[in-house]
Amino acid sequence: MITIKKPYITKDENLAYLRAKVYISQDTAKKYIEKTSKLDKCAWLTMMDYPPAIWDSSNNNLWFSVKKEYADYLCEERSNAFVVALLWYAMITESDICFETPMSKNLYDGLTQKIIPALMRDSNTIISLKGPVTSDLVSGEQGVVCGMSCGVDSLYTLHNYVSGKAPTNAKLTHLMYCEVDYTFPFVTPPYDIDKIFLEEEHSESTVVKNAETIANRHHLSFLHIRSNLDRDFCRGGVIYSAMYRYLACALALEKLYSLYIISSSGSGNRVKEISLTSPTQNYENLICESLRTEKFNYVISDNETRVNKIREIADDKDFQEFAYVCYLNGTIPNCGECFGCMKTIIPLDILGKLDMFEKVFDIKKYYANRKDIFKSLFQFSKRPEMSFAREIVRQLLKLALEKDNEAGREFIEVYDDM
Repeated sequence: MITIKKPYITKDENLAYLRAKVYISQDTAKKYIEKTSKLDKCAWLTMMDYPPAIWDSSNNNLWFSVKKEYADYLCEERSNAFVVALLWYAMITESDICFETPMSKNLYDGLTQKIIPALMRDSNTIISLKGPVTSDLVSGEQGVVCGMSCGVDSLYTLHNYVSGKAPTNAKLTHLMYCEVDYTFPFVTPPYDIDKIFLEEEHSESTVVKNAETIANRHHLSFLHIRSNLDRDFCRGGVIYSAMYRYLACALALEKLYSLYIISSSGSGNRVKEISLTSPTQNYENLICESLRTEKFNYVISDNETRVNKIREIADDKDFQEFAYVCYLNGTIPNCGECFGCMKTIIPLDILGKLDMFEKVFDIKKYYANRKDIFKSLFQFSKRPEMSFAREIVRQLLKLALEKDNEAGREFIEVYDDM
């Protein structure tokens, strides 16, 4: 059982917090350890000191924080953000969620009638959401927001929704950086989780600063939202719960927004698997249909391919100066060798645009090792679970045939030799 008490707001010198006490039974926590320890693709930290000691204290809050100037937009009148934040946890452990403060009826209906049945069809039980429900609108502003990670998808969304291309009533007013996928260091435990988290909480990463710079360039408001969801509750697994986490951040500020433009990975319409152990990007359309409230709606930004996105934004100064696509480096410059980098740097090379990206990639290193990087991509794409990588290879082969330049011909030659 997961119990969410009444949300409330606190403030300190700089930040405002939307908090709610959350109680998770020992049986549920034990089941979470059992379930997550069997899942790969994640750096789980539930075997060390889980459940966290904070659960036994008076500070067992799940919280979202923003700058104090946004305190009035934190939504303590609904349990929406907290239910969504803990939804994957509840489903993977087959645990009901009880909440004291009302949920929005549209959200309640979407979860109980769409998301939960779809994701738990192979489970022994279907979880219940227990608490009051209301159709009353949350009062507030009608902002339009998208997340800004400085990756290809979010920069492409910015490109299309900050200009005259934006549909009616969908022009961006805010950019948001959500820090809810805390990554534990790749070292051997034990180590002091609280100390590491505190150091990160008081630091300002390069990516966050760059996202704010981009917002300022386009005269958009910028919000940096943090949460203790990963440190004190999930302890890993962002690939399986990413969209729930980010949408929970938006729902925490439901008084500020009416529309969230979700930067699509482009895979939602191609991948058929919808399950608790499938990346949320695989069923992003279903999530958007299910997590609406009476005031707050979502739009998938596009269904464009990765290569076509890069083709369209390759001349954007934001992309050239701030692209952050790396899976390995914690900041810019990107490593140039991981899959996140390869699916960006190779199309830029074949398009003849790479020389404009010297601020974010080590271009000389790439050129010196280009054939080996091509081989690495092809080898990576042969893994059974890497269907998206195989799609990227198909897109790049098509681009290489179209451009028929040195980079493209070399790409095809290496592919034929593999």
